Amino acid sequence: MLNFIMQYITSVLGALAIMTTAWLLIWKLFGSKLASRKILLSKRAGWPQIKGEIQATLVSFLGGSAFMLVLVSFKDQGLTRFYVETGKYGILYEVATFLVMILVSDTWFYWLHRWMHRPAVYKYVHALHHKSLDVNPYTSTSFHLIESLSLTLWLLPLSMLMPISMTTLGIMQVIGNLNNLKSHLGYELFPEFFNKKPFTIFVSATNHSIHHTQYNGNYGLFFRFWDVVCDTELPTTSATFEEIHQRGKVTVVDNTQYRELTIERIERETADTVSVYFKPTDPAFYQYAAGQHLTLRVSINGKQYQRCFSLSSTPRLDDFLRITVKRKGAVSTYFQEQAKPGDLIRSLLPTGDFFFRKEQPVKQYVLIAGGSGIAPLFSMLRSMLTEAPNTPVTLLYASANWSSIIFKDALEQLLREHPQFRYQDFISGEQRISAADLPKGDDMAYYICGPESLKKAITGYLKNIQVPDKNIHIEQFADGYVPWFGLFR
Repeated sequence: MLNFIMQYITSVLGALAIMTTAWLLIWKLFGSKLASRKILLSKRAGWPQIKGEIQATLVSFLGGSAFMLVLVSFKDQGLTRFYVETGKYGILYEVATFLVMILVSDTWFYWLHRWMHRPAVYKYVHALHHKSLDVNPYTSTSFHLIESLSLTLWLLPLSMLMPISMTTLGIMQVIGNLNNLKSHLGYELFPEFFNKKPFTIFVSATNHSIHHTQYNGNYGLFFRFWDVVCDTELPTTSATFEEIHQRGKVTVVDNTQYRELTIERIERETADTVSVYFKPTDPAFYQYAAGQHLTLRVSINGKQYQRCFSLSSTPRLDDFLRITVKRKGAVSTYFQEQAKPGDLIRSLLPTGDFFFRKEQPVKQYVLIAGGSGIAPLFSMLRSMLTEAPNTPVTLLYASANWSSIIFKDALEQLLREHPQFRYQDFISGEQRISAADLPKGDDMAYYICGPESLKKAITGYLKNIQVPDKNIHIEQFADGYVPWFGLFR
């Protein structure tokens, strides 16, 4: 027990010292000079987030410390092949052992990480880590206790199969911790040539930051190998890395404080969907791009929830903010059944990397929506029709049935008013969106939002016709974290 306590205290203090040093250097001391390398230009990692990450770290290190004592115990009983004498089998063997450990840990991490994104597992374990959308050094150790134990389990069977020196184990731990810290810096420090072969094999901070915001892909630890082989690399990865290195002077918006929004009215769109209109008093709320979202903090029956909802209103065209909510969980049910005009909701300023990119000249915009995924695309559609009136726009919209089509009347009105707009409905059980339905050609921009099955299918179609990654834009939202018996909040 004394060894466990000492191991735990030493590990926690060491980790906090390293993370705090990185945070002070990158986020504070050189933050303004490195502003163009900030992956997300909306700063969301304030003290409430960092406090929660530190609390999660204190719990997660219980698992790591316990596992290290198990390893030591197994070693003392002769059940593992750890040895103390560095170079016992020669330096080349030490190097080979290190390489094997890197490859095994990378493989283990990829498949475990991918498994933890299964819906039945994700919301109870890995979603705790994904509460941090704007990653920072403290995010690097913010894991659920079960996840912190699972991540290092590979080391036990490997140490029983092959001799591993304690020196090599120590080096592996240092490299692993630094790699984890690098992936969660929130700033891209790799030089531009890391977007060219052979350096593209390495996971960059951009790669992992996109995983936190787009969720379903980029599962790698050290290398992008498994993501490439298994087709799970998110299509915006390389384009975002390149965009970061081409930025000029930028401003990072401080978006760490929740501000009040008043519900102005609620309108029913379909049997299970409503639009909630907000009237902000802070003009900063109107500084958003079509397609971005609000992060709302809602109190329901004494319990606080934080959820993201895409804005279906359009900047510069609407004097209100509007979210369009389909009944799904506690917060969406609240807006359907309990919320009323005059209620106050707290929200961060609009943000998100899924938005209409007018500066990217294209020959046609293609929008593919499924269900309530029409919300951000409706915002984009109106912006495209007014701000790029000479560019054709096509909307392919999949719905469960004819009565569940959101914004049906508004879409038909836009169809009458704008000759460059083409719109087609797809009803489940009657007709699905296929590869043949997608407009094809050079210099087209595709924006996709909807169920995972739709996004996966459309992305596959686009990759088959070799659409460049920079022309594919996908919205990804992850389900919220569900604490165990009030623990690990």
